[in-house]
This record gives sequence, structure tokens and C-alpha cells, in this order.
Amino acid sequence: VPAAFPYSPGFMFFGHVVASTFLALAGASLVLAARGGLNRRAFCKRLATIAAAAAAVSAATYYLFPDSFIFFGILHCIAVASLVALAFLRAPLWLVTAVAAAVVALPFFYASSFFDPPWFWWTGLGEFEPRSNDWRAFFPWAGFALAGVALMRAALARGWTRRLALWRADNRAARALTWGGRHSLLVYLAHQPLFFGLVYVASVFSAPAEEANYLRSCETQCVIAGGDAPFCARACGCFAAKLKQENLWRQAMRGSLSPAENETFVALSRVCAREAEQ
Repeated sequence: VPAAFPYSPGFMFFGHVVASTFLALAGASLVLAARGGLNRRAFCKRLATIAAAAAAVSAATYYLFPDSFIFFGILHCIAVASLVALAFLRAPLWLVTAVAAAVVALPFFYASSFFDPPWFWWTGLGEFEPRSNDWRAFFPWAGFALAGVALMRAALARGWTRRLALWRADNRAARALTWGGRHSLLVYLAHQPLFFGLVYVASVFSAPAEEANYLRSCETQCVIAGGDAPFCARACGCFAAKLKQENLWRQAMRGSLSPAENETFVALSRVCAREAEQ
């Protein structure tokens, strides 16, 4: 696929739909767990598990991608949103719905440089957008968890869940799906390293395709920036060759250049730009 495909509007929207559904299910599950009264011990155990998993994700991604590690991803958001949602398990349904809508809408109408320092990035209310492989700031994303609380409370009040409660997993495929549902955190944590491993193995055998995709993307961006096609083809071809000569190709493709390597990266781009002009 084209190198820019993950950043296309359609694919980013798909990712947002997945994330919002994930958060809504977390809110709905909290309501189901507290139907007969909140079990504080079970809740604290669940919260501690999610927080520990979130910390592990931050540590692993900081090691692998220090410039774009996950400091407040979807697990971090679920942990914080779960604490906030406790206040809305018995609140009037109209209030839960209104607060959920307000949390989702606020960052589209308000942003301030006051929230730009790193210790406020988790809010999502700053004017600066930090680099991260999975940034699910409290505003707007926690609003979807509250929306899940509202939807499940409405479903229980109207008896919509009774019919669903009669369903049973009576074949292997259904049992596999229900196992995944009951162990969703394990599935979530395991699928990323599994996919990264498979893609890495595939990339070893498809280096020419990777280079072709890079050159196509590089030349496209160069032309958009104002360069003519022949110049862009020369500059991008030179840059790819020099990255390989300096053993920086793999780090550059993964976006994991160290500060020193990034300086070399910038210097090589300038050298290739000068050579392409000759």
C-alpha cells in the first residue's frame, strides 16, 4: 500500500471508529459489572490491571519509538475514564448523556496554549499536537466511555438486554469469539507485538517494494513542496542510497532515529538536494 495510506482521511476515520467503540464498550461493561452494586475490590483490581498494562505499553513504546511513544493511549484513557465514570453510574441519565456529549465536543470548540506543556498533553485541550503512536486524550475520547455508560444504562432500563442474555455460544467460532471478549486486554496486548513481528518478517523479504514505496512517497511530497519531477527523482534516489550507505535506512523507515542519527539524516537530505540541483 502507499506509504501515506495510514494517514489518509478514510483510514484515520476507521481507526477513530475502532477506538470510540472500544471506549464505549469499556463504559458499558462498567455498568454491567456494577448492576448489583459496585464491588470495590474487583473494580480496584481491574483498574490496577489496566493501569499496569498502560504503563507497560508506555515503557515498551518508549524503548522502541522514543520520539513517538504512547504516553496516553487508549488504555490510559480507559483507566482515567473508568474513575470518572464512577460518578455517573447512578447520576440522572440526561446528565450522563449531556456530560458525554460535552467531553466529546469541547476540544472542537476550545484550545489553549496553557495546556501545551507536556504534563497537560493528556487533556487534549492544548494548541500543540504531540507525536505519539496512539494518543487518546481525555477530551474527546473519555466522552465515548461515558456514552457507553449512558447507552448501557438506557438498555438495561428498557429491557433491551434480556434477549441478548439468552444467547449462548453453541459452536467453535462463537466460543472463540466469546473467549476473546472475556480476555480482551490479553488480546489487545498480544496482537501488537504479533503483528509487528509478522510485518517485520514480511519486510525482510520485500525490501525492494519498501524502497519503491518510499521513493514514490518521497517524490510525491517533493513535488507538492514545489520541486519539479526530475529534481525530485534525483534527490529521493540519492537520499535512499545514502541512508543505506550510512546504515540508517531501517531506522528511518521505522521512525526510530536517535538525535545524532537525525542530524546525519538532515545533513544527508541537504547533500542530496545540492547534488540534485547540479
